[in-house]
Amino acid sequence: MRKFISILVISVLIGASAYAQYKQTGGYARVLGMGNNPYIVDPYETTVNPAWAGYYPNFLFGDLGSSAGAFASGGVGQFVSANFHVGGGLTLGGMLTRNDFNGISIARLDPGGIVTQINGAVGANSVVPLNNNLELFGSYKFGNSVVGLGVAYATTTNETKPATGTGTLGSATQIGFNAGIVTKLAGKLLLDAGASLILPSASFEPATGNKSDFSQTIIGVNARAFYSYSSKLSFVPSLLFLTASGTGDVRGTSSDLPSATIISFGIGANYEVGDFLLAGGPGFATVSTTQTSTNATPELTTSIFAFPVWNLGVEWNMTDWFVARFGYTALTLKTSTETAATATTVNETIVTSFLGPNGTNGGGATVGIGFRLGNFSLDATVNEDVLRQGLNNIGGGGATFAYLSLSYSIP
Repeated sequence: MRKFISILVISVLIGASAYAQYKQTGGYARVLGMGNNPYIVDPYETTVNPAWAGYYPNFLFGDLGSSAGAFASGGVGQFVSANFHVGGGLTLGGMLTRNDFNGISIARLDPGGIVTQINGAVGANSVVPLNNNLELFGSYKFGNSVVGLGVAYATTTNETKPATGTGTLGSATQIGFNAGIVTKLAGKLLLDAGASLILPSASFEPATGNKSDFSQTIIGVNARAFYSYSSKLSFVPSLLFLTASGTGDVRGTSSDLPSATIISFGIGANYEVGDFLLAGGPGFATVSTTQTSTNATPELTTSIFAFPVWNLGVEWNMTDWFVARFGYTALTLKTSTETAATATTVNETIVTSFLGPNGTNGGGATVGIGFRLGNFSLDATVNEDVLRQGLNNIGGGGATFAYLSLSYSIP
């Protein structure tokens, strides 16, 4: 349940774009380096709304991720994406992601932990976790508008076939759909709206006995209006709604899976002068999760109210090839937990170290850099310990960069 709440809350901190120039550089490392900033322009937004692919044609980008995690052959959060202009207003693209993808979109595999839940009910390792997601998307530009559609699919199978008798079959699948539009309603106003549907499921058929099935429905809607007040200042209100629910049938006994609803709203601003960008603002979010009662535990309802949520970022193009960034994230959380057996308990805390890459704890302050070499870009968040260690870096073994993104604009 805690992992599910963290996944939902991180979606508040990642997810908007501003009305400004569409630079053919960026990625999650840039967003993270500017304080998980939801008010900046970045191609990472194509993972949420496929219509943004129309603004990044002939563009390759992805993440090398961070060095932490269980993957011995690579970092956490790695993915690759490509968009190509095929003629007229049509752009087509694709994306490959793993189960450690950052953020909530159809690129994220099993956000609600369906495989973990069914394995907990029928036996460990009965169903193989999803870990190879293919997303295809396209956008079409006409007039002042771009519309986009995307579909993603992943599946695993775990089958045993003994020499005699009946074997077992465990499987998991996820299919996702998203659609979006980016349109200029007036000379100073741009609207970004999108919706997504994620349908993960898992099943296990034993050698004897009844089959077990788990399924979940996740629906997300986001809308943003970007108002350019002047050539230097723009305001960005944003709204996000997400809901998740599902059912589980264990050997003929059905029950509801944990459900969740999240609503968030923020008002940010971008102030851009020459090569300097200041972006940020406050917001709030509410998250409510309900876990149904079982024979061992009563129904549990958890409500989280976050206000204010601060995302602040600074970016300075110091030279044609080097970019410096600084970010800060802080929020106040009020948590209410209620069961049928106990009274409501409320805990209020101020959090300034919250949700780094892959939902792990990260610094309230972040430092980022970017390198521009022709059409190639490398963006990174800096390991803060490198700055603290000073001369100890000479001959030291610590990592310099915490998270890396790469991009290339095809001429």
